[in-house]
Amino acid sequence: MRYIVCILLSCLIIAGAFHFAKPLPQLPQKEEFLPKANYAKAFAMGHNVTAAGLFWIQGVIDLGESYITGNSYSWLSHVGNLSTQLDSLFYTPYQVVGGITHNDEADTTDFIVMRRGIRVYPEDWRLAIYLALRLANGPTHNYAEASKIMEPFSTSPDSTIPKHIRSIYRNFALNTMQTEMALEMIINDVMNPEYSDFVHGFTPKTLRVLKQDTSAAEEVKNILERLSKHSMDPNEAFHRLLSMKKL
Repeated sequence: MRYIVCILLSCLIIAGAFHFAKPLPQLPQKEEFLPKANYAKAFAMGHNVTAAGLFWIQGVIDLGESYITGNSYSWLSHVGNLSTQLDSLFYTPYQVVGGITHNDEADTTDFIVMRRGIRVYPEDWRLAIYLALRLANGPTHNYAEASKIMEPFSTSPDSTIPKHIRSIYRNFALNTMQTEMALEMIINDVMNPEYSDFVHGFTPKTLRVLKQDTSAAEEVKNILERLSKHSMDPNEAFHRLLSMKKL
């Protein structure tokens, strides 16, 4: 009986929150009446976990309907934000919002959700990489923050972290450096036996640093391969690569 009362109370909470919410402007979907967290908290009366779950379930249902009907559904991150404001330990919204949001999505509500996620779960590298990729590839192109988020995982004792994830912070850092510093970093990494399996992956990074197109890819690749085999002097490689920089 107690559980039935809780369920009925939760339904009343959501109905009240929707009733008192101010509609968002010019949104042709039913999500235009998505309530604000402060309303939901007021009506939850301590049942925040239950309310968070109900809001999230409705958001997932709407997302599923959008796949079936072919309509767009751009409000899942807003539902995730509401749910995790009510219950910050609710892990599923962080995982789903981070996993399905496109890296170039213009709406940055997911930033709020994922920043909350890495504060609550600071050792979860999957949540961290979701946010880092969004920061780097989204409208802000915040490579510095992306690098800062991922750097702690380079030395994490977590054995499930792939090798390329451990070193990805260096990729983000390259975009914040002057050309000379970035080239020095690339040369040092290429010559490091630890990265011997990823030598070919340094070619597109180097092209990006030099602002070069793919026409220079073969020459850059040859230089990096020689560096990795220690058959080319690093200073010579540095000056050759720097001379290829597009102004």
